[in-house]
Amino acid sequence: MKEAKTMRAAVLREFRQPLIIEEQEIPTPAPDEVLVKVMASGLCLTDVHIQDGIIGTVRLPYTPGHEMAGIVCELGKAVPERKLRVGQHVVCAIDLTCGQCTLCRIGRRNLCRQRVRIGFERNGSHAEYALVPYANLFPIDNRVPFDQAAIIPDAVACMLHAIADQGRVQAGDSVLIYGCGALGLQAVQIAKRFGAKVFAAARTQAKLDMALELGADEVINTARQDLTAELERLTGGEMMDSAFDLVGNEDTLDMLLRCIRPGGKIVALAYAFERFWINCQETVIKEKEIVGVRGSTQQNLIDSIRMVEQGEIVPVVTRRFRLEEINEAMAFLRESKGLGRSVLTFE
Repeated sequence: MKEAKTMRAAVLREFRQPLIIEEQEIPTPAPDEVLVKVMASGLCLTDVHIQDGIIGTVRLPYTPGHEMAGIVCELGKAVPERKLRVGQHVVCAIDLTCGQCTLCRIGRRNLCRQRVRIGFERNGSHAEYALVPYANLFPIDNRVPFDQAAIIPDAVACMLHAIADQGRVQAGDSVLIYGCGALGLQAVQIAKRFGAKVFAAARTQAKLDMALELGADEVINTARQDLTAELERLTGGEMMDSAFDLVGNEDTLDMLLRCIRPGGKIVALAYAFERFWINCQETVIKEKEIVGVRGSTQQNLIDSIRMVEQGEIVPVVTRRFRLEEINEAMAFLRESKGLGRSVLTFE
């Protein structure tokens, strides 16, 4: 299937500098690797953090991109034929894990101490071709558009992990999605699938309008309304069973503690700052919980793929860029202009 000998890739050679589009030789897969023709690559605010040199494990020069959908192009010699075939549409799990440490053995491979991440410590998918270990590739129905498929491994699977595993959301729960951007809009759909009553909060009315279209029961514009007071009014003082923080400011968790009932839970996904401050009495005396989220498991990814294939979730992509527009795309991310996820497309 591979016809060309060279490919274009977006390369970061210096931190805090623009990416460079370079011509490179198309790599040959090692025995346990697969060469994937990238058809879409998701853009994430983490790409900006990497460009700024904030993530210390990244070594230059390197190609970013950790959300990938594409077509199997060439199989390494040790790839079992029953696993993958040339021409198959696939998405890619981000984490390469050891499978041997305690965390891997108890099913929490997303926390593996030895993990290597595609698009972080290993070259990613902002390129026309990518090398991926076969164990990280999962087939997806050809009818799912590549741009939607690309964002499943992060924007969808991460939110499924947050809602199902860390939040343990159940039918009838009242859930607050605080922040309705690229992940929040996926969260609205997933929480509704679990049977929750979904309250969505954001400062941008266009995001709230989209949240309503995707199934949110109530929306709160925090640019004009006091979040806590509005939730008290809407719930008769019962407040939320759980709140999902997709903003991550220094005072966000403290504010969300007042939005959940006694015994309620905050699930924290965002970290705009290194440190947060909270009212300890609000946490201790009322037995409120704060739990974190780091990525997702491969089972989350498998489940997310099936939900998308069955039409239960529609990954929200609202902006598409070509590879040569990578620096325009990075500026777009910095300015937080997008409603849903943005992607690079290669079609």
